Amino acid sequence: MSTTLTKAITANTRRLRPLAAALTLAAACAAVQAQQLIGPTVSVGGYSQGALQAQFSQWWMGYPAAINPVLDPTGAHSALGDQGSYFFLAGSFDGTPLVRNVTVRPDQTLLLNVQVVLAWPDNTETEADLRAIANNVLGTVNSMSITVDGAPALLPTGYGSLVSLRQSSPAFTLNVGTDNIGPPWPAGDFLAITDGYLIAMEGLALGNHQVRWTFKSSPTGPFAGQWTNLQDITYNVSSVPEASSWAMMGMGLAALAAGAARRRG
Repeated sequence: MSTTLTKAITANTRRLRPLAAALTLAAACAAVQAQQLIGPTVSVGGYSQGALQAQFSQWWMGYPAAINPVLDPTGAHSALGDQGSYFFLAGSFDGTPLVRNVTVRPDQTLLLNVQVVLAWPDNTETEADLRAIANNVLGTVNSMSITVDGAPALLPTGYGSLVSLRQSSPAFTLNVGTDNIGPPWPAGDFLAITDGYLIAMEGLALGNHQVRWTFKSSPTGPFAGQWTNLQDITYNVSSVPEASSWAMMGMGLAALAAGAARRRG
């Protein structure tokens, strides 16, 4: 190797060391930074969070069992949660602990299905009836947690607990398809409401993360003692830039390389 080339490589290495150190420090900071939850009164993607709760329920109801995100044990179909500026992370039905893999972008707000009750009539129930039913099905919350990389997520300002993030949707029309996952559920359009915890969280920094939530509640009223609502969901999340961002980064590296070559010349 020539002396001139050796000097050039050494000089470039010295210039890049501070950058590498800064990136390492940034990665270390990202790993320990607590993740911020978003208050339920803050709109996401131009929608109220109550409307998003309704949208979420129609979303998962729209998929057959073979690819339904709520029934997915590994995250094989988690990409279905991508809604553009926000991303639905589904829970489960029976509380069995699940670990799923998912890829998101750092600019996407994450919507965690900690526990959402969807109610629609099977006879002549009114909206008020549906809200009373959902309230009793959700019942008394015994415990709830959300952690990111092992650290509890930060509550929004003015909220003292995760339980205080509960919200309900406005009444909406639920479309139940013929290929629904119900046991069985008749197809058709129905008045529906949701109640519970679809909790919004700020986008994750670039890199690999683990998002976990747990939930336990006891139904009340006519459902008391019949079952326990349980969730224990872990997502192994890869936060990556969109393709255009990678292209811009590539152009930046090419420009850096070209500049180094001119300096060597």
